[in-house]
Amino acid sequence: MQAAAAEAVRGGRNKDKALIAEVNHGNELLKEGKVAEAVQILSEAARANPENEDVHYNLGLALARQGKTEEAIKEYEEAVRIFPNYVEAHNNLGNVLMRSGRIEEAIPHFEQAVKIMPDYAAAHNNLGTALQKVERTEDAFAQFQQAVKFNPDYWEAHFNVATSWLQQGRPKEALAELETVLRLRPDFEPAKALMARIQERQTGGADSKP
Repeated sequence: MQAAAAEAVRGGRNKDKALIAEVNHGNELLKEGKVAEAVQILSEAARANPENEDVHYNLGLALARQGKTEEAIKEYEEAVRIFPNYVEAHNNLGNVLMRSGRIEEAIPHFEQAVKIMPDYAAAHNNLGTALQKVERTEDAFAQFQQAVKFNPDYWEAHFNVATSWLQQGRPKEALAELETVLRLRPDFEPAKALMARIQERQTGGADSKP
């Protein structure tokens, strides 16, 4: 999950009203689905303000939406170079790296995000997903649990906790998490399918592991 677009003003550090207007305009274009126009506006703003982290972050959002992954990565990298504690940029950079298959590069950015903001549920969930991909299953499980601790309504993280329980051969705990998922998101078909599969295995006496 990506964080929302950053505000153009961060604690009074960026006070240029024209720049704020450009970034806000770019974000409005993104909301309207006018991605190419947003990229053009934000690219011009980045050229004119190369040391403004928010411009690079928002341009990264727009480029990622446009499918220009490598260019988005460069913009997020610029954002965290300028402002190393930019938590949303670390999280989004981790996401685009992970989608590109660069898992080992993504993990440190998620780790930095949760270090900067320990209650950042989305970053915990993303870190768990990345760790799972490199078969660090116990570490992944811990991150998913942190995600639901900080956001009890985070149904995607609950689903990840459920699949982790199932990997550990604990279908009862998995079913409890799946019930939570379906309470929060009744139309989530993967949770329904997984619950039915577990129940079928329990009825048939089959091995409960996937």
